[in-house]
Amino acid sequence: MGSRVVRDLLARADVGPVVALARRPQVLPEVERLAVRHADYDDPASLRAAFAGLRALVFVSSDGSADPMRRHHEHVVAAAVDAGVEHVVYTSIVDVASDSPFYFAPVHRETEAMLAGSGLGHTLARTSIFADFFVSTWIAPALVDGTLRVPAGGGRMSLLDRDDAARALAAAAVGRRPGVVELTGPAALTAAEIGRITEAATGRGLRYIALDDEAYRRRLAADRTPDWLIEAFSSMFTSVREGRFEIVSADARSLTGQPPRPFAEFIRIAGL
Repeated sequence: MGSRVVRDLLARADVGPVVALARRPQVLPEVERLAVRHADYDDPASLRAAFAGLRALVFVSSDGSADPMRRHHEHVVAAAVDAGVEHVVYTSIVDVASDSPFYFAPVHRETEAMLAGSGLGHTLARTSIFADFFVSTWIAPALVDGTLRVPAGGGRMSLLDRDDAARALAAAAVGRRPGVVELTGPAALTAAEIGRITEAATGRGLRYIALDDEAYRRRLAADRTPDWLIEAFSSMFTSVREGRFEIVSADARSLTGQPPRPFAEFIRIAGL
């Protein structure tokens, strides 16, 4: 996501110098108007140095198990305050309600609260499930035997192309858009509909089989999936069944002036 945001910022005529933050800045190519600085979410000193002089920061949330994420996010917010950053655009999730069963919801709620209490100007960019992630994690493996086996029930998902999310994040940073924006795909689809769209786009059979939560957890455990990731995946599908990812918002289009890409178009060019 970060590299996509950098690309979109550099493509804009209304943006001056851009700073890319990376754990290994030496691997990034030299590009006009782009400075590259070392930054590591686990190294507060590196963050304070990297944020020096920045007016706006696109804060892409950390990943992995919840406790390291919390620590990383605390470091980023504290360093942004110390460095005098004026505005932060944070990638949260649409399923952030206090009663959400989703494993990552508490971390995002806590980070949103940190930003609200920090004195920093901020945009809370709440995203739906990324189409890229859903395809690589579930669709591509399912195409091997033609069955998509997940516990989504009849719940709907407004799958969002990461490229559309990046354009919206860049626009929010440039415009210092305050408050909450909801970044979603243009339609909310069931897993069965996703399977049929994938079949039509790829010419490969894909039948949806709705697992129950227990069967899905057993399947992940048999594949030696880490416990935290079993909880993350299973609870995400619980939220899907409860309709927590079915929201369809016009915010991405209002930020970028472009409609987000439909899943049918995304999967057609995904090269599966």
